[in-house]
Amino acid sequence: MKKIDLKRLHAHPGLLQVIFSDLQQFRGLVFWILLAVVSALATVYLTHLNRELLAEREQLMRQRDAIDVEFRHLVIEQSALSEHSRIETIAQRELGMRRPSDDQEVLVPWR
Repeated sequence: MKKIDLKRLHAHPGLLQVIFSDLQQFRGLVFWILLAVVSALATVYLTHLNRELLAEREQLMRQRDAIDVEFRHLVIEQSALSEHSRIETIAQRELGMRRPSDDQEVLVPWR
């Protein structure tokens, strides 16, 4: 077994001192590495946000299409209902027709 020389061990600077010395010496390089890491993390985060927004946009477009279909059905229904009132108005004005009262209505029996 080797014997450890304590004098020689204390003669060398500590690990933390070496690390801080290297960080000071290469602070420009450390800055650019940190900047690249922050940029990479920002890219990942923004990509995630973009995908969430695209999914929300797709859902809103499907909702818009469903509302558009419902609107078209309502327009058709409105035109059908307004057509009936138009016929009734023409019958009253041009032909002088009116609704019969309850006592004037006659029910015809079915066979």
